[in-house]
Amino acid sequence: MSLVKKIFTRERKEQSRPAFAEAFFSDESRTDHPFSLAMHTYKQLQETANSQEEVFLFMIEDVIFSSLYATFYEQLLFTARENPHLALPLIANFEQDQAERERMISEQTENHLNFILAGGRCEGCSSCDNHADVSELLPFVEQGHFDFFKNLYIGMQAIQFAMEELIYDLTPDHMQWLEDYTPEKVLEFRQMIIDYAEKKNAC
Repeated sequence: MSLVKKIFTRERKEQSRPAFAEAFFSDESRTDHPFSLAMHTYKQLQETANSQEEVFLFMIEDVIFSSLYATFYEQLLFTARENPHLALPLIANFEQDQAERERMISEQTENHLNFILAGGRCEGCSSCDNHADVSELLPFVEQGHFDFFKNLYIGMQAIQFAMEELIYDLTPDHMQWLEDYTPEKVLEFRQMIIDYAEKKNAC
């Protein structure tokens, strides 16, 4: 599934939120809420970048990075659901493997970014088979659609902070949630966060 379609899955039935998703919407005013952290990250980017063009390019890169990273979070949740007796060791190992995981994701991100900035052309790299996953970003890059990437950047940052909170802080104390970590419910959770971020940004 392409990055854009995976993030913006609009056609879905309204249904009750699983408990793990409800946690995202509780106490939204706290300073360490995932959306608050995402907004803080965006403001820091604006303050430290030398130009809006630099902000734009960084957001493109980070959207790709965060989307790739999210697949690792998802796989961890799915594996923990299938092996509940191993959930805590899986989380511990996931945390220990962070440096190697980020190195691999950074390499893939660079390859995809080069593909995007070259207008969808690639002379050959280790990520060629997956360039189609990001190709739908091309029109938005070519149009210089700043607001699109701003919303997507903040949304993906919120997803990353929410996933980290869910995995490291909440799941160990709520092992009963494991049965809800299905592909459908986790994707729905991601979409809820994207929708939430869009509404907040529109205010």
